Order: sequence, then structure tokens, then C-alpha cells
Amino acid sequence: MSATVYVGLGSNEGDRESHLVAALAAMSCIDAVSVLGCSSLYDSAPVGPAQPRFLNAVVALECDLTPQRLLCILQRIEQDLGRRRTQRWGPRTIDLDILLWDEEDHCVVADANLQVPHLELHKRRFALEPLSELAPHVRHPVLGVTVQELLTKLAPQDVRKREALFWPDMGARFPVHEL
Repeated sequence: MSATVYVGLGSNEGDRESHLVAALAAMSCIDAVSVLGCSSLYDSAPVGPAQPRFLNAVVALECDLTPQRLLCILQRIEQDLGRRRTQRWGPRTIDLDILLWDEEDHCVVADANLQVPHLELHKRRFALEPLSELAPHVRHPVLGVTVQELLTKLAPQDVRKREALFWPDMGARFPVHEL
């Protein structure tokens, strides 16, 4: 059964926007996945140790894979794009996180390798701002409130929308294999 999946993208090393574009292009090539849309770009302060600022976005996917299978593929994309896991919450070329899995029964996953919805989603403006562009009325399956409600309840954080050079507009046509 097909699900709509929301994936958060982040980068704070090198050419941040190019890393996000490369990840989007890689996701558009996954069998059993179609890119439905993408948010604007957001520049945000890092969470965790001192490091460069992040560039963030959210992508909506139509997916016929299991959450665990999609996670494996996303982690492979991270590796292929130069991600090295050396420090928890440290700098990274690319970070791909499954934020929400929106099915008829609002998929919740809780295992050793994957938590859906993302455990910190409700606390992170850098994820909620772009997610609210794509899915303001989708309900958090555990908290029972919409993405927009989560965002309005959140304290201000250092997150601001940024103009894109290469990142597609929200109205862009997909697939984006040409990126």
C-alpha cells in the first residue's frame, strides 16, 4: 500500500544546497518511490555541539517500501554523498531523516534503528517550518495534533527561509532525474 512519507534533509558542510539537490536527485531514482514535492530551503542554527549553520528542507515522497527498507536506502544515499558518522549531532554533508509516514493508519515505527514519527520532530522548527509548507494538516500520529498546530506552539528558534540557487521551487514538476 502506498504511503506519503516526509523526509527531512539537512547539510552543514561544503556546498550545502548542492548536497540537498544531490540527495533529492538520488531519492527521485529509488524504485517504488516518487517525489511529490519539496519545501523551500531554511537556514538554521545547529542543535548540539558548535558547528556551521544548517540548510534544511523537507521532501514529500509517495512510497511503496517499508519504513525500514526506505531507511536503508536513505542511509546509503548519505554514505554515497560523503556522510561519515563520527560524532553524534556533529557536522555532516547530508542528513536524511524520515519525519512522518502518512498512511491510512498513520504509521508509527518504534524499533532499535528507526523511530517514526521522528522523536524530536515536535521540538524542531527547522523541520516543522518546511514540513508545514507541504503538509500543514497532517496529524502527528502520537500527539494527535496537526503539523501547523505543532509549529504554532513552538517557541521561536533561529530558523529563516532562504532563497534557492538550484533547489526546485515548490511547484516544480517531478521526477527530478535531471538535477
